[in-house]
Amino acid sequence: MQMIIIEGNIGAGKSTLTTQLSEALGAKAFFEPVQTNPYLEKYYEDPKKYALPMQFYLMSNRFGLHQEGIEHIWKTGQSCIYDRSIYGDYIFAKRNWLDGNMSQLDFENYNKMREVMLKSLMVPHVTLYLDAKPETCQRNINMRSRNCESGIPLEYLQGLDDLYRELVFELKQKGSQVVEIDWNEFRPVEYILEKLEEKLPGISHSHNRGYINEIAIQ
Repeated sequence: MQMIIIEGNIGAGKSTLTTQLSEALGAKAFFEPVQTNPYLEKYYEDPKKYALPMQFYLMSNRFGLHQEGIEHIWKTGQSCIYDRSIYGDYIFAKRNWLDGNMSQLDFENYNKMREVMLKSLMVPHVTLYLDAKPETCQRNINMRSRNCESGIPLEYLQGLDDLYRELVFELKQKGSQVVEIDWNEFRPVEYILEKLEEKLPGISHSHNRGYINEIAIQ
């Protein structure tokens, strides 16, 4: 039984891969709250006003999902896989602070709450980092045509990309097995399973296949 998180920039292709891996590994899939996020469209319209409340909303939701996954693992023995996690939430909070959408005090309060939450959570056994260029992500965003994402500038995606190295380093320091994959072109799930096997031999054969229960909260 494993807790697997998939991290990567907006538009990298995390949701599609999460679905495919959940089926291949027989893992329970958790998706980030895009459709139910009450702040998302407002944030893109006025980021300075809505950055902080949206970040706290997302962090609290991801905290709850992480707890739910821990409970599920212990009760059923089935693995869980996440389309972004509470760990990756930090990337967006820091970008908002650097861009001036959050004050120094707001960012400090966010980090204090994050530290409190992370102390009570299981470190993900595996982190899959989809390393896609910002230009690739922007092309994917335009192809999926979500209204709230239509105006995301390339500079914003580049800013997020700059911070992902911090996240990868943090997760390695915490003990998560990080698998970095060049994701400038979508790869078949078999390729990902091979990469996982290199880090954790037997992972693709040790799960209860066929049991799939996706929770789409975003």
